[in-house]
Amino acid sequence: MSGFVLKQGNTFRLAAIIRTFDGRPLDLTGCTFTSQMRDVLGNSLADLSVQIVPGRTGIIQITYGSDTGTWPVGRYRCDLRTIWPDGTIQSSQTFAITVIAGITVPATESAA
Repeated sequence: MSGFVLKQGNTFRLAAIIRTFDGRPLDLTGCTFTSQMRDVLGNSLADLSVQIVPGRTGIIQITYGSDTGTWPVGRYRCDLRTIWPDGTIQSSQTFAITVIAGITVPATESAA
């Protein structure tokens, strides 16, 4: 996984494919997932939701269900923690999420 850029106030939604070493999508049945965004000091910005996409082998969607408009501009770290049905725990590589100010904002707001 690589880094992502999100403008404040935009919907946070990422999709990812979890594959075997030879590139085949993995069956994620029975897996549980957690994901968090943290700043460089380890302070939590958000707990993210992770769901398996029904009917799509190996594909998950990582989302944040609330308003990102209050997220401070900055660079954050994130990863995906997977618990497999046999109890094995694996974490993805850490990837960056950069939050930037939006340019076009609703009429009741002003650009930062």
